[in-house]
Amino acid sequence: MPDQIKILIADDDRVFSKLASDILLKEGYCVQQANDVGTALGLLSNTQFHVMMLDMCLPTLNDGFGLLDEVRENYPETTILMISGSGHIPDAVNAIKNGAFDFIEKPITPEHLRLRIKNISAYVRSRSATLEMAKTAIGMVGDSLAMQNVYASIIRSAEYEAPVLITGETGVGKELAAHAIHRLSKFKDKAMVCINCASIPKELFESELFGYEQGAFTGAAKNRKGYFEHADNNTIFLDEVSELPLEVQAKLLRVISEGEIQKVGGKIQNVKTRIVAATNRDLNDMQKQNIFRSDLYYRLNAINIHIPPLRERKDDIIQLASYFCTEFCNHNNIAPLAISFQAMQWLYEQEWHGNARELRSTIERGVIFAKNDHLTVGDLQAGMNNIFATPENQSYTLKQALRSFERSYLQHCLNLHHGNVTRAAQALGIDKSNLFKKISHYTLTTKPEEPGSSKA
Repeated sequence: MPDQIKILIADDDRVFSKLASDILLKEGYCVQQANDVGTALGLLSNTQFHVMMLDMCLPTLNDGFGLLDEVRENYPETTILMISGSGHIPDAVNAIKNGAFDFIEKPITPEHLRLRIKNISAYVRSRSATLEMAKTAIGMVGDSLAMQNVYASIIRSAEYEAPVLITGETGVGKELAAHAIHRLSKFKDKAMVCINCASIPKELFESELFGYEQGAFTGAAKNRKGYFEHADNNTIFLDEVSELPLEVQAKLLRVISEGEIQKVGGKIQNVKTRIVAATNRDLNDMQKQNIFRSDLYYRLNAINIHIPPLRERKDDIIQLASYFCTEFCNHNNIAPLAISFQAMQWLYEQEWHGNARELRSTIERGVIFAKNDHLTVGDLQAGMNNIFATPENQSYTLKQALRSFERSYLQHCLNLHHGNVTRAAQALGIDKSNLFKKISHYTLTTKPEEPGSSKA
């Protein structure tokens, strides 16, 4: 909940802006002024304002309505109070329909201005408290403006049953966002049904998603429910939805449009399923290339949540690193480790092309190799150096080097997770059955998983 409400006055009337600013400053608010769109956008990009007083007739960008759309799109946490001149009431009402919280008509008396801002501030504080509770339920880490926008989108999308498409690079936390949407939805009392579309063989897609009737094909000895039937009156998460074959895409479109599925060899039946999908690929580009159905893309993209890569929200790096360090220490009964200032600098300077997943692995390796009660740059680098280490003066072909690296990295990841194949597979971002094949192929060392570990 904000201690001090930050207000941006965007009005080309400098006299009005100054008078309004002086009144609100005396009331204890933090106030900044912008007399044109460029200045307003610049201030918005650098400061998280709680309230924006926006002149309906601000020049350029199609007047104040253009800026209203811009703010609603990119700064959803900013509450907008439209300023209208005499005779502009219909436009002001239209502004509220387009997302403004309220409007105030010039000329404005000091008392009227104080009362309006007081009421809006009460709303902002109440909403902030609600968002904090929702953020706890979301369970994601990062307080950057970019992530605040992601949290707001998650909270809004959870209120509806329209499909959600979560986009972003590998490792940014798309699955976490999907689970958060489910936890905040009316289906929260059920376990979300999760499918990794990239792990299903092409010939099994239809029977896995929609099920089959006894005798539908050779080997169909009894009726079997598909994922969508299991997800009736629930949320289904389609990870890597870009990997769906075209023929299955048509059937998924039918689920979204008609709420119907048809088992292999069976009749049409109704299901009520909330679909959340995720991809690290550009579906818009794929539909232009005719490898992803345009109609399915537009239906899935009813609500889009894009999670930016970590390199574009560097303010989150240290917070995430501290969280991963504490979590790993607690989970493994290790005394808490601090992160040195130099190590924090090093972490901040990295590009993190693997995003939060890569950062987590780096921190966990660092904890394992730590020699003191704090993490140093050397600790963070030691794990990776160990993985790439090869015998001195030994020459490898590229194929041999890749095999050697894969074997070393897989064994290191298994060691990191104490032989737990499920957790190692999750950290590696591969299917557990695939990891078992590699364990057998490379003769890697594991230990038996504890009962229930598959639910970890």
